[in-house]
Amino acid sequence: MTWYEPDDPLPREQCPCCDYISLPERGEYLICPICFWEDDGQDLDALDMASGPNHGLTLRESRDNFLNYGACDRRMVKHVLSSSELEHFEHRPRTI
Repeated sequence: MTWYEPDDPLPREQCPCCDYISLPERGEYLICPICFWEDDGQDLDALDMASGPNHGLTLRESRDNFLNYGACDRRMVKHVLSSSELEHFEHRPRTI
C-alpha cells in the first residue's frame, strides 16, 4: 500500500475542523497535525454529515471537540502538536 504524498507539503489550505492553515491540499485524506482531522473534503456546508475517515464523527462534533480538548476527538489528543508548536501555523477562525 502506498500513501498519498502531496507534491509540495507546505501548508496552504485551512483545516475545516480547527481552522488552522495546516494542509497542503484539501480533500486528499491528509491528517491535520493540529487537530488530527482526516480531511475527506467536508466543509462547513456539511457540518452534520458523519465522516467515515473520522470514525463517524461529524464536523460539528469535531470542531466542538477541538475547542474543548485541542483535537478532533478526545482520544487523538496524544497525536496533535503541542500548544508551543501552534505558533508556526496561521489560525483563521470561522464562526458557524
